[in-house]
Amino acid sequence: MISEKRHRRPGRFPFRLLYAQEIVTPGPQRYARENYPVLTMEYVTSGAGFLEIDGRSFHVTKDSVYFLTPGSTHAYWPDKNDPWSKIFFVAYGDLVDALLRAYALEKVYCIPDAPELKKYFKEMLYLKRSPRDDGRAAVAFHRLLNEISGHISRKSRSGIPEHLEDLRKQLDGSLETHFSLAQYARAHNCTGSALIRSFRRLFGTTPHEYLMENRMFEAEKYLLYTELSIKEIAAALAFSDQYHFSNTFKKRRGCSPSLFRRRSLSKPEMRG
Repeated sequence: MISEKRHRRPGRFPFRLLYAQEIVTPGPQRYARENYPVLTMEYVTSGAGFLEIDGRSFHVTKDSVYFLTPGSTHAYWPDKNDPWSKIFFVAYGDLVDALLRAYALEKVYCIPDAPELKKYFKEMLYLKRSPRDDGRAAVAFHRLLNEISGHISRKSRSGIPEHLEDLRKQLDGSLETHFSLAQYARAHNCTGSALIRSFRRLFGTTPHEYLMENRMFEAEKYLLYTELSIKEIAAALAFSDQYHFSNTFKKRRGCSPSLFRRRSLSKPEMRG
């Protein structure tokens, strides 16, 4: 594995923790916005309230998390009979969009009954009160989304055959190493084609596509906030060479890795 010791210069990091606070709702005020420019995530510590966002409605209760996503049209207000208290944070930057997309959370607006997520909101409070360190905040944000993804998976994957869940875990652990579906199939006494059909039916994609998309997400992270060369990133993600990596990235992201990096650095919010 190639370490991420070479970080970008201050002022160019693609994640900013803009605000974090713990609040007790003062009254029945209703907030409404259109084309929201940033991301807000809120954890309900007590009480309840209501959320309307992009045509969907939610009753948000204690120990739930809700998202106010970039570009959304939304309104939210407390339950007058049981007003909520919350911890929330506001974040901005290319890494916000990349991580939401990578974890398929762009259209996930409410996570009910998730008390295990509170610690991440507490961490955001601590980080915002400390001297600014967007790097640590980005890591905390990434861990939070990973935990949310796991929470959703645990709720939705009951009854999935053990060998398919194991295959998914094997793919998650193979971002930096070679993975052979044929070898995996032989070890589990089945054919590769049967595995592909079953995996697609359960997860909506093939094992190869699942692995490659996760590698592209890792590639975006390397390009956004390290100075590793394209050759080094290709090696880190188990591509045969930098040309294979570059061609794959361009096919899946619409531009070369170098252009992706230059475009990110040219944006005003990346320059600081």
